[in-house]
Amino acid sequence: MAQAPIAELEIEENGRRIRLARAQKGQGAGVVAAKPAETTPAVPKPSVMTSASDAQETITAPSYGVFHLAPSPDAPPYVAVGQKVEAGQQVGLLEAMKVFNPVRAGVAGTVEAVLVAGNTEVDMGTPLFRLV
Repeated sequence: MAQAPIAELEIEENGRRIRLARAQKGQGAGVVAAKPAETTPAVPKPSVMTSASDAQETITAPSYGVFHLAPSPDAPPYVAVGQKVEAGQQVGLLEAMKVFNPVRAGVAGTVEAVLVAGNTEVDMGTPLFRLV
């Protein structure tokens, strides 16, 4: 926070609010507060029972960048719908500032859907693939 060009940051998500503020010179470390947001009441998520065969897993972008389905424009994609993947297998490529990082499956499964087109800019946490 001391090196960031901002003095204060407030984030509200899922009924919780977190506020960070940079300490002024001569003061001790700032206080980080986490409290429920006053404007959004917490709503419990419904629980859904699924059998093991119906369970789905989503592979998400580990960071911001341009998502590539293949290692080069003329190469075949890393994976396709219907293909089985193993945990740790590379399923895509994420490019940020000319640095290429592999996107890997966290669990084994079968690719049910490709959720993002190739050469698309994505944010961290963007769903890329759905596995069953």
